[in-house]
Amino acid sequence: MDVFVWGSADTDCAVRVLQALHRFEVLDGPLGSADLFGVRDGALVEMRHSDPGGLLVRFTDGRRPGQAAIVAHAFLWMITRDASVEEAMLVGPGTEPLRFRDGRIQRPIPLNERCPDD
Repeated sequence: MDVFVWGSADTDCAVRVLQALHRFEVLDGPLGSADLFGVRDGALVEMRHSDPGGLLVRFTDGRRPGQAAIVAHAFLWMITRDASVEEAMLVGPGTEPLRFRDGRIQRPIPLNERCPDD
């Protein structure tokens, strides 16, 4: 499960958001291409800068299947409350994509369902 965040949100902002409700059990970094990684609520969380001007936060199930999706959805909801986030998108296997833009979280409209004027 991946959450892409665009705007001026950075790794420190993402860590603050993730720790707002539950602290990390393990937090470390950098490692390889990751700027930071940790374990929170049984999900592995990996953060890395993604050009241009973005942040990729990847959530992977650990000891509890399905937990990564729960943590990713909560993260999307909370990070988009920060005024520095211009756009964000949650994507991953087994879940419908969600997109934050213009102050709203919604499901993206598939290209084949858009009106010609969109």
